[in-house]
Amino acid sequence: MYQTNNEGEEISAPEKFTFFCDMSMQEFSFGVGALGVNGLCLGMMLNIPTLTLHNLMYKVAPKGILQPDTTDQERVWVARVVIDHWYRRTAEWPPRKRFKMLYDAFKMLKEKRIAEEIKKRFEADEPMTLEMFYTFDLGRMGPYVPPLVEVDNGVVEGEEEEAYAEEEEEEENAGAEEED
Repeated sequence: MYQTNNEGEEISAPEKFTFFCDMSMQEFSFGVGALGVNGLCLGMMLNIPTLTLHNLMYKVAPKGILQPDTTDQERVWVARVVIDHWYRRTAEWPPRKRFKMLYDAFKMLKEKRIAEEIKKRFEADEPMTLEMFYTFDLGRMGPYVPPLVEVDNGVVEGEEEEAYAEEEEEEENAGAEEED
């Protein structure tokens, strides 16, 4: 699209800054990562193959993201590379289809506030910026708890031995009472 200036020369019109532009997606991916959204789960919801997710993760987080000593920065980078990969992979898709997939992914991850903010920005054709994350609680990242830790009747790791010792004593006492 061309416009003319006062002298009659044609100049190109500035490109419209839309929802799915590079800068918008970069800020969005950083904001999502900073909130602590699990990049691997997000990648699965965006239909990225598991091996691709694995390779993306280990490029930026050599130890993976399920280790207790994984840094927040590594988790942010995993979310960023997953969103960047999805953005490049779907570049030829119509914007409505891309939006729908992104929106549905966050709804499935129970990140409804992010999903609603995405919807609002898409309908207004506004770019996603870091300002949209200012209202979120950034403290929810907190200490990472691996998903494999199970709590057994309110018993936390390390307290198991004490709890089982108490159960054994109760069983012994119950057995001794039956003998009397």
